[in-house]
Amino acid sequence: MNPLSYDIMKTEIIKTERLTENDRKALYGLFEQYYENTNYDRFLNDLREKHWLIRMMAESRLAGFSTQQLIKLPVGKTTIRYLFSGDTIVHPDYWNRSHLAGAFGHLFKNILMDSCEPFYWFLISKGFRTYRFLPVFFKEYFPAHHGNNKELKPFLDAIALFKFPQNYNSSSGCIEPEMDKDFLNARMAPVPQGKLKDPHTNFFLEQNPEYRKGTELACIAPLSEENLTDCGKRVIRNTAVEWHV
Repeated sequence: MNPLSYDIMKTEIIKTERLTENDRKALYGLFEQYYENTNYDRFLNDLREKHWLIRMMAESRLAGFSTQQLIKLPVGKTTIRYLFSGDTIVHPDYWNRSHLAGAFGHLFKNILMDSCEPFYWFLISKGFRTYRFLPVFFKEYFPAHHGNNKELKPFLDAIALFKFPQNYNSSSGCIEPEMDKDFLNARMAPVPQGKLKDPHTNFFLEQNPEYRKGTELACIAPLSEENLTDCGKRVIRNTAVEWHV
């Protein structure tokens, strides 16, 4: 894939039930380029759980995607809504494009209007690039290098134990991989030397030292307009999306 400066990026939010077999094969084709130990049937099983696909298209080429699932869970006496981000990948040629994050913002803001129930992003990070979405787009999130927002941990534990009852370690905050779990390949896993000066990247590496083996760091952020950074608001505002729901 050789991007051109005039590539027109189209960003779509699609109900997963509307995906064709060719769509699913294209998603897996991009996914398996950057992950080891992949399996098409396992990929499809994970996709079936999800409600929406965010898809980036550069002209007619798949540039990236992220799968999303809405989960409602009773926590104490309150029903909590979680937007769970599953398989996600962006082709390295398009790492400088923010369309995926902008579309995610459109999706959560749309869901936000449906109810007054508390709403959180449940993110599992197997690489530093995914984790860094949190400080860029949200003011409050957990875990964080400054040690704040520990009041979010009970809500994180609730959803992580619900989704991964056998693999989530509440003490470490990590989800241990199954034997057949995929993990970042040799191209994607290394951390560039320049990124090691970043406190968020260093924090991720400290919290998830086994990320190369597929271990994932469980993370949470309140989903609200008030919790968006100025950057997050700008990215959403500047991203146009096509809805296929």
